[in-house]
Amino acid sequence: MVKMVVFTVALTSEPRGALGFLTPARVLRAALGEDASALMDAFGIEELAPGELDLTPGCIDRARAARGEGPLAG
Repeated sequence: MVKMVVFTVALTSEPRGALGFLTPARVLRAALGEDASALMDAFGIEELAPGELDLTPGCIDRARAARGEGPLAG
């Protein structure tokens, strides 16, 4: 689950040209308002500032290490 949440945060925080250079999370909030916030909260999805966004291959292991967890097996 942690792997998916980190991946989802990365996807929702990256601005996209096709969305008027808005993030998918901001487009969702513009379309659904408070319902979007409730939906994102229910799934544990948060939007990161561009400086916090890490799309490198090691981002999951670093996030786990920051929480004191070991790397994923496999």
